[in-house]
Amino acid sequence: MRERGRLPVALLVTVAATILACVVTFPLVLHLGSAIYGTPGDSTGAIATFWWWSYAIQHGKPLLDNTMWGAPFGAGWSQVPFAVLPLLVFTPLSLAFGPTVAYNLGVLSSFPLTALFTYLLARRLQLSPLAASFSAIAFAFTPYHQEKATGHMVQAHMELFPALLLFLVRWWQGGSRWNLVAAGAVVGLGVWTDYQFAFIMVFLTAAFFIVSLVLPGARYPSFTGRVRAHAAGALATLAGLLPFLPPAVLLAHRPGSSGSLASAATLFPRTLGDIDIYSVRPWEYLMPWSVNPLVPQAIRQFQAQHLHGSNGVEQAQVLGYSVMLLGLLAVLFFRPRFPVVLGLAMIFTGGLLALPAHVHFLGSTLPGPAVLLNHVVPFIRVYARFGILVMLGATLLAGLGFAVAQGWVDARGLAWLMVVPFILLALEFNRLPPTYTTTLFPAPDEYGWLSHQPPGILIEYPVVVTTNAQEVAGRQYTLYQQVHLHPLFNGAAPGSPADVVAATLDPFYAPGVAARLQALGIRYVFVHRNDYESAGYGLPRAVEGLEYIGSYDNGGVDAFVVSGTGSG
Repeated sequence: MRERGRLPVALLVTVAATILACVVTFPLVLHLGSAIYGTPGDSTGAIATFWWWSYAIQHGKPLLDNTMWGAPFGAGWSQVPFAVLPLLVFTPLSLAFGPTVAYNLGVLSSFPLTALFTYLLARRLQLSPLAASFSAIAFAFTPYHQEKATGHMVQAHMELFPALLLFLVRWWQGGSRWNLVAAGAVVGLGVWTDYQFAFIMVFLTAAFFIVSLVLPGARYPSFTGRVRAHAAGALATLAGLLPFLPPAVLLAHRPGSSGSLASAATLFPRTLGDIDIYSVRPWEYLMPWSVNPLVPQAIRQFQAQHLHGSNGVEQAQVLGYSVMLLGLLAVLFFRPRFPVVLGLAMIFTGGLLALPAHVHFLGSTLPGPAVLLNHVVPFIRVYARFGILVMLGATLLAGLGFAVAQGWVDARGLAWLMVVPFILLALEFNRLPPTYTTTLFPAPDEYGWLSHQPPGILIEYPVVVTTNAQEVAGRQYTLYQQVHLHPLFNGAAPGSPADVVAATLDPFYAPGVAARLQALGIRYVFVHRNDYESAGYGLPRAVEGLEYIGSYDNGGVDAFVVSGTGSG
């Protein structure tokens, strides 16, 4: 009876989270095939990759050897460590609905899935349905999750963390070791989803085992018995993980390639200075969300001035004052203590690992854990993502505190007061208005023109990527390839042959560049005037070796055809 009673509430929480996801991302749900939540960048790059996977399937081309980017050399994807799950999930979705719809479905689904598994975990920790619902909604709609949904769709799927804990807790409460095998499988799904997520999940698993080993329980009252059980449990968890590793290794280190993870570590070694930028200062957990319309301008300015080179997405490590207050109630009053200690352990583990490499404290500089971890995973720079553990621990503690408060008000016949925490949470985790969608389609006019032209490689300027703005622009180039269907010189991986050659093709009007373009088989040249001028270059239209065709996008893009290749 108890289990049958849980399903409808879990379903209700999932539906509620779906509706709320459509609200916070509105009007995305009305434009799934033409818009994205947030601004172009990593999101448009992901959509472009999804398009290639679907295009490759339809045209018999290799999924992981993109010859249409970096043409004529190729994209250099042998150096790119892909993850298994995006390939398995979003290739068929892109084939069925198109890559933009597939991406947006990934964004929207992250909210109800995160809410569902957080709810199930909270119920396992003996929370009432209403208290578990509070934890679920709080974790699913943390500012960090909402920010992640604006650009890092795969990392918005934070349901992996409560799902992992769910199976670990089931085992601790008396379930079979198959729960630990399932927990290992969840870590395996983390490996298949995002390598840094999997790394964080290893620490979450370790934190759980330490707490369950130290605290006595009815199942294993003696410490010796707990040690034996945990040793066997670690092996069972590893057994669940192992089947996921071979496919992950094959995608990360593909046969015949130079080795993707090794290449990533060589090409993108993250310095301790990088980690200092993309890490969390403890006071950031205590701040309000800077984009909330209710936050005073002075506080927003303070946060902007103390961003330490990072960005609003990674630094949206906001716990919320309602969450912190309820969490304090749990620490003081909730019984039994195991869920409280587990929540505190997660907060401590995540908070410690999210620290900068150089921690400034009372006039001294102390080394953070990143100093050691950087030697283990030199390609990871965003240690702020360990803050997910802080947010999960805090929202679970808030649910426990909610349960304490619920018991108090129920005893006084004031149950209706428990709507107040939900209202406060909505006010704290709100960023509307304005809306945050960006329209991508229909594509700019120049790509419509190119779609009717004869075959030939396109190059778009700026072609050399040295700033974040140029990186974003480059992803726009690859995004609209699905419209014009011409090979594209841009889009190659850093350090690839095309990336090296790109430096010799700037500026487009330099003597001899047109001849080099022709030798590479490049036929079409687009110059994005504002971006190119911002990079410090001129904007001539009379260029030897190039035939000026016209301007598109309200004069923002000049189109040329390389002389001798014809204008079509």
